[in-house]
Amino acid sequence: SGKTELAINILKQSPVEIISVDSVMVYKGCDIGSAKPSNEILKKYPHHLINYCEPNSIFTVSDFVNRSLELIKEIHRKNKLPLFVGGSMMYFKSLLDGLDDLPERNNIYREELKGIKDKKGIKSLYSLLEKADPVYSNKIHPLDERRIIRALEIVELSGKPLSSVIELNTKKPLNDKYDVHQFAIYEDDRALLHKRIEDRLKIIINSGLVDEVRNLLTQYDISDDHPIRKSVNYKQAIAFINEEYDFDTFSNKALFATRQLAKRQITWLRSWHDINLYNIDLSQEIEKNIKNLATFL
Repeated sequence: SGKTELAINILKQSPVEIISVDSVMVYKGCDIGSAKPSNEILKKYPHHLINYCEPNSIFTVSDFVNRSLELIKEIHRKNKLPLFVGGSMMYFKSLLDGLDDLPERNNIYREELKGIKDKKGIKSLYSLLEKADPVYSNKIHPLDERRIIRALEIVELSGKPLSSVIELNTKKPLNDKYDVHQFAIYEDDRALLHKRIEDRLKIIINSGLVDEVRNLLTQYDISDDHPIRKSVNYKQAIAFINEEYDFDTFSNKALFATRQLAKRQITWLRSWHDINLYNIDLSQEIEKNIKNLATFL
């Protein structure tokens, strides 16, 4: 909510358009669990990449980067600044650093790999990767299902090991073409941060998180590897709906997962290259700096 309010304050007085950087807000129907801005806010201050696709599709990091590059051009043609706002750090990093030229995901082949995993376990897939790409397999955990499947998929589709593609370094950093200015707000007081997280989670749960997730599972065919199933709040709500644990356990696990996410985000930010860090109490300074940038258009 702090990021949204900041973006809106900037938008009121500056020629900018907001682009959401969130791996869940991009999906229609994922409103409560992602703390998506209200319909009133979105109507008054439109955001790109919110409610962008149906939950039975998968919006990948590559999709985000490619669409963001298109949006940057479109917004510049309007003599405005694209303002990326959000908290999905991998999305930010992929946009800033660029992506290697890799083949798109192939659901048919992924189903084949999933069948092997279901019959023989994830270690059987890791053994396949050791043979196909020993260099990359040594860099990842033997139980890292997502990376193992993606690496095997790349070998299957391109005929090349992922490690060799990475060595070619086909990435195109964003600042090679554009002036990029980065700002981040964070809460330095850990106790206050935890209190805000707890209050926010209570609102999310009391607003109908479990009913929202039930509707999503009923209305859409959401695959096992879908980002929604792995996202904070949604992952825990799905487990509760599946009766894997009781309500109190669901709430506690969601709270712990949110705290861990916040901790990882702060760690990312403190090690981030070329970023201006502000405590949340100084958010007006960010507004001022971005508005000053906008005046150069």
